[in-house]
Amino acid sequence: MTKLHTCPVFDLKQAVTAYAKESEGYTRSKVCFSDNWFKMRRWEKGLAQVQADREKARAAEAKGRASLAEWIHEQHPLCRHITNRQIEDLIASKLVTPEQVRAAGLQA
Repeated sequence: MTKLHTCPVFDLKQAVTAYAKESEGYTRSKVCFSDNWFKMRRWEKGLAQVQADREKARAAEAKGRASLAEWIHEQHPLCRHITNRQIEDLIASKLVTPEQVRAAGLQA
């Protein structure tokens, strides 16, 4: 079974979007038609980029949560900018406790 048959629908949609971007503005004589594009497995390049971007976004999100948790631990003045939703997320992910949130002057 090829990667195409086992990839999630969202990833396949992203691969199709990559095909559309790649062939945008091409004339009929220059475009790589979709059947050839898939046969040549050029969709894998787009899929790899989607997965890399997704992993990069996850890492950035985790780094942001860690920074917010550090502010709470240190009772940093910037704590006042942390939203209730972010506080709930930090508590749910066990990066901070409700007691630490209250100690930083926030509502848990």
